[in-house]
Amino acid sequence: MKPQLVLDAGGVLVSNLSPLFWEQLCEHASIDYDVIVPHYKTSMSAALWRGEVSETEFWAWLAGGYPGVNETAARQLLMSNLVRLDALDCLAVWRTRADLHLLSNHRTEWLLPVLEKELHLFSSITISSEIGSAKPQPEMFRVASSKLPAGAQVLFVDDQPRNLQVAAELGWTTLLADADGNWVEEVGTLLGFEATATCRG
Repeated sequence: MKPQLVLDAGGVLVSNLSPLFWEQLCEHASIDYDVIVPHYKTSMSAALWRGEVSETEFWAWLAGGYPGVNETAARQLLMSNLVRLDALDCLAVWRTRADLHLLSNHRTEWLLPVLEKELHLFSSITISSEIGSAKPQPEMFRVASSKLPAGAQVLFVDDQPRNLQVAAELGWTTLLADADGNWVEEVGTLLGFEATATCRG
């Protein structure tokens, strides 16, 4: 049985939206960062990522509360901040030795278009906005775990230590995705590739 490689998205396969998106939005719309970000975190963030509000409702909340925000421009700004990271070049190679799974706190409307070329490489995709739960809540991990072969060895990569703790409690091996990307080589080593091998083969 192949090992199961479970990957987070933000900070692992694509860039995180925070804080750069909010910094740029504030600059474009002349908004105080120290006003909008705390407001977003207390009244919108959890519901947005768990899918309790729609994407349309998020943009309406943003534009309605902050008249300087142009919805069209803000949408474009958000998508421009979802930058594809180098690890995406490794997926096809890793898949020769492991089944790949995506486990992410995200919106399907934003994430899936960015990963369109790689979606066929994943054996399962679990995204918080579709599940109604978000990491580090155990339910998110239970849903993902139900899609894995029973008894398989699991390696989970995430850029947030709090998420790794819950995964470890499930018996998964965990690896922190560092900002410098050194984790990519470590995954290759754990999957049995030579240290000199490249992701492109």
